[in-house]
Amino acid sequence: MTLSISPAELAEQAVAALKWEVRFTPKPGLVDQQSSGAHTDMDLALFEKSALSLQPAFEQMGILSQRHPLDKTLRTKLGVLGREAEQAMFTTTQGVNTHKGAIWTFSLLIAGLMSTMSDNLMTVLNHAQGIALIPDSVEQTTPALTHGQQVRQRYHLAGAKGEAQAGFPKLQRALAEVPTQPDDEAWLRCLLSLCAQVDDTNIVYRRDLATLRCFQSQAQQILRDSQPVLTNPNYQALQTYALAQQISPGGSADLFAASYFLTQLRLTK
Repeated sequence: MTLSISPAELAEQAVAALKWEVRFTPKPGLVDQQSSGAHTDMDLALFEKSALSLQPAFEQMGILSQRHPLDKTLRTKLGVLGREAEQAMFTTTQGVNTHKGAIWTFSLLIAGLMSTMSDNLMTVLNHAQGIALIPDSVEQTTPALTHGQQVRQRYHLAGAKGEAQAGFPKLQRALAEVPTQPDDEAWLRCLLSLCAQVDDTNIVYRRDLATLRCFQSQAQQILRDSQPVLTNPNYQALQTYALAQQISPGGSADLFAASYFLTQLRLTK
């Protein structure tokens, strides 16, 4: 079936999803309503201002992508808008990187939604994957590597780019934890599914690969436990571990926001 939504409405929902993610509480190592997690340079208010600053670029991405064929022109123009979104974010946050990974993921999802105008999840993700597989001409000519790129190259991790180019398999598995009418327990399991799977370059950059594997292992154990996540001592231990190690699963948070975004659109699976 055809998706019935305007670029402005889609941009508004994307921003709402980013705000929902940061407000969701409690999360291990991440900014939420209780604390700033492992961060000293950002808080809830900054995240919300940052999310709002992205709305104009998200809307422009939607307008650009409406019924646009999957080609290099679309990829190039999305890249331009993505960098404009990053600049808006950095201007708003005075240089703090709050949503760079989310801009990448949401730009692909918005383009996938508006290009296909489909309400089928796999159709949208396949289109987003196709865009991600087209090389970014600007990235190819930029000598300096971002922190995420440095970690991906050193440890051969997929990162956010690899997740998109593979068709968002970890996002798909996390969405399987979300029923039609999810409660907080379902969303916690969705978040843990991501924490257990995502090779989060944020964690590796802040600490090392062994710390990431330990974090993932703890998340996997909580998912195997039979008791509710929120009252599970192992979940409390995971939060303590994240703070002790000063790690923040930002890559998982971006996909967590994307999970909510796609769920709110009521796409068919």
